[in-house]
Amino acid sequence: MYSEYNKHDVAVYAGYLSEDDEILKSASGGIATALSGFMLQQGGYVVGVAYSDDFYKAEYVVIDNISDIHKLRGSKYIDCDKNNIYSEVKQLLDAGQKVLFFGLPCVVGALYSFLGERPENLLTCELICHGPTYAKVHSDYIAFLEKKYKSKVIDFSVRYKDGAWTPGYLYAKFDNGQAFQESFYHTQYGMAFSILGKKACYHCNFKGNNRQADIMIGDFWGATQDDPFWNKYGVSVIFAETEKGDAAIKATPGITLFDADFDRAVQKNPMVIKSKQQSRHRDHFEQLLSKKGLIYAANHCFGWKGVLKNAVKRVLPSGMKKKMKALVKKALSKN
Repeated sequence: MYSEYNKHDVAVYAGYLSEDDEILKSASGGIATALSGFMLQQGGYVVGVAYSDDFYKAEYVVIDNISDIHKLRGSKYIDCDKNNIYSEVKQLLDAGQKVLFFGLPCVVGALYSFLGERPENLLTCELICHGPTYAKVHSDYIAFLEKKYKSKVIDFSVRYKDGAWTPGYLYAKFDNGQAFQESFYHTQYGMAFSILGKKACYHCNFKGNNRQADIMIGDFWGATQDDPFWNKYGVSVIFAETEKGDAAIKATPGITLFDADFDRAVQKNPMVIKSKQQSRHRDHFEQLLSKKGLIYAANHCFGWKGVLKNAVKRVLPSGMKKKMKALVKKALSKN
């Protein structure tokens, strides 16, 4: 089915952390956590994205202690601050240190371009990318939550697991002890992620056979209970793109690994080979976001009909949504 791409990788796997409680702390199967832990145990460094202390932005950080792995856990769906991370990585590599670098495919490509080579002591792992949304989406939403709950955010995730892999929740915990949890795509944040991508992401140069990293990981979407690699807490898909990457995956302890078929792995993960598709609402959403902020943009991008549908999703108890859906559809059809 995808024969023009299936020779790019050395091997394809499905896998997850062997300890279920650790998988629940991760976005998918926890392979990034396992790779990070193994690198740190060898005395190396791990580079990835963490939220700032006030949770208003995401930024690249370098860690050298296993106790800091939690900072890198969980997907960050926004454009992040790179700061001087490429220079910091080069300094570590030039000093002979081992480095594991996590990033979106374009960021990994930029790192290699900056270095001008592929150092032996550098292991790169790219994430299957659906196109990050703007940083303003995130900061506006944090501000919205803090105003609503009258308290500072002290924990936040856009891929929170409530006892199972799916559905994914947006979760926030506040300094006053309260918490917020909602299905991600039922939030204004989720709407923005679906609609508002960066323009470069609609014609990405790092898809298919032009992936640059040693390893690519993501969720093994499409996995079912009939699969031998099924785990209700999360399953990762792993593309070993180089011999170095394949060796690293096989050497990493604490993971359960299964051989997987490339076509099957890509079938529900088309972003491995395809660019994000632009929504017809994108530009309008961007204009509203710039002028009025995230909440206004999400609630008014589609006019009053969109406001009504969005309100039904967020306000009604889950048991009432199906009953009301038909009534809303009927009412809208008369206008």
